[in-house]
Amino acid sequence: MRRFIACLLPGLMLALASAHADTLRLDAAKAVELALANPKVVQQARAKLEDAAAGRGVVFGSFLPQVSASGTYTRLGTVSEFTMMAAHESVFGLPVFDPMGNYIGKTIPVPVAVGVDTFHLKLGSANNMSITGTVQQTLFTWGKLINAYRIAGLNLDLTIEGVRQARSQLRVDATSAFYQALLARKTVEVMTAALGQLKGHVGQVQSLYDNGMATKLDLMKATLGLQQMEAQVSQIESGTELALAALLNTLGLEPGTPVSFTEDLAPDSMAVELDSAQARATRDRSELKQLRDAVRMSELGVAIARTANLPTAFAQANGYYKNPVGFTAGWGTDWNATVGISMPLFTGMSNASRLRQSQARVRQARVGLAMAEDGIRLDVHAQVLALNQESRNMKYQAKNVEVAEAALGLAEQRFQNGLLTNLDYMDSQLALTQARVSYFNALANYQVARAKFQKAVGEY
Repeated sequence: MRRFIACLLPGLMLALASAHADTLRLDAAKAVELALANPKVVQQARAKLEDAAAGRGVVFGSFLPQVSASGTYTRLGTVSEFTMMAAHESVFGLPVFDPMGNYIGKTIPVPVAVGVDTFHLKLGSANNMSITGTVQQTLFTWGKLINAYRIAGLNLDLTIEGVRQARSQLRVDATSAFYQALLARKTVEVMTAALGQLKGHVGQVQSLYDNGMATKLDLMKATLGLQQMEAQVSQIESGTELALAALLNTLGLEPGTPVSFTEDLAPDSMAVELDSAQARATRDRSELKQLRDAVRMSELGVAIARTANLPTAFAQANGYYKNPVGFTAGWGTDWNATVGISMPLFTGMSNASRLRQSQARVRQARVGLAMAEDGIRLDVHAQVLALNQESRNMKYQAKNVEVAEAALGLAEQRFQNGLLTNLDYMDSQLALTQARVSYFNALANYQVARAKFQKAVGEY
């Protein structure tokens, strides 16, 4: 048996060490870190930023020359032709006479037209092939491209702030989930300790009953109170399991991951001042930065709409490698270059309508920004009040725990001396349990309120 135990003990120690190593040791800062490193959240944020950055790249491409190539093949059913006639010549020596009319010989041989030849000249080829390269460059657009590029840059900034806002909310969610799970576990500890104390009390009542010093009713009430608390502990344990599952989901961890909390609920406080907090919020909140970018984007949209009816200048060059080239069969090169101006003359008043639409969007964006600033000031005010209230509540609940502990100690002495009924003793114990649970609840609520306040002022 000793040999068996000696062989088994190292394996058990190794298994316990492995289980301990796999347990996630977690505090609030670690929870936030894991939440921000959640692969799904990171991938979503990265995709949004890549989308916005690519959009700016698309607009930047409008500044650069646009190069294209094409190839064509055309088969003509009828090739146009041109009919021509040419004299048919023969070489003769012409007779020569002197002034008196006497024949004196012939001239040297000269070509003499003796008929007409007809032939047809084709003005093309039945098979036409061409490879074309085109380079086009926009020269002047009255600032349309520059403003469009600025809008794309603002959209990227807006997206960055949107990701920052999402990360801030994720910090709050992770902090809240952490403290809710920690609170649930602390509540189980408090209720379990109270359950142990109640079991001891039931044992005392049973002993008193056996000695004829307590009634059957006292024993039944004590037993009933014990059963009710056991049911409450079971419910709280189920709630703890759910809170832990919610925490793991927020952190992006696998369900069932064992967690060990390295942080305890403890009193905390921070000084807040409403005016400075509101000033920080209006300066640093991501929502306001996004709305300010939106206002600027709408103003640039108006600038673009104002130039919609103005002419734009462009240059274009085409190079050809084709067969035939002119009237010559075979492959050859050709090219042309164009400088032009394009200007809309009548668009059915659509450009004027777009200008009014852009101006209306500017007004909407400015009003939306003003409303958001008012809403954020109100949000900060509410968070300051909530934080101060939770701070006061912590102090109240701490005093309640002190009073309840003293009351239970006194009640226990009086019950043992027969000066207190069983029901009064159980009421004192229940009051202490409720005070401890309320105290830990106040500690957790303060941490959550603090995280919400930090988000409200743009600290996250």
